[in-house]
Parts: sequence; structure tokens; C-alpha cells
Amino acid sequence: MRMDRLREHREAKGLSRETLARSAGVSTKTVEAHEYGRTSDVSVSIAFRLASALGIALDDLFSASLKAVTLKEAS
Repeated sequence: MRMDRLREHREAKGLSRETLARSAGVSTKTVEAHEYGRTSDVSVSIAFRLASALGIALDDLFSASLKAVTLKEAS
């Protein structure tokens, strides 16, 4: 699972990677790795901290198609 909308939301808020990382309490390398899809291992804690720092819901970090697949699998 990837946070494929992280960069979109960060840029929409006008934040640099460094500012977002500092606000979320994660490293800039962590933000960059998730933005560029270099990691598919998403920690719920990190995703929650990034979403909170961006002022968005946790599921807004993930694509709509991924959410639909996840919901379909859960039912």
C-alpha cells in the first residue's frame, strides 16, 4: 500500500518536504520515500502523523482506486 496522494496534498498546502517532515515528526527522507513510492511499507503511525500535519483525513493519502479495492476486500 502506498501513500500515492501525499505529494499532491503537500503541494496543495504549499509545504516543503522539510516543513511537512518537521511538523509530522518524521524525517525528510521518510516523506520523500513515500512521495516517490520507494517504499510500500506504510506505518499507520507515520501515515496518521502525516495526515494530521496536512490537516486531512488519513484515507485521503491513498488513491480512490486503492480505497475501493480495500473496501471490497473487507466486505
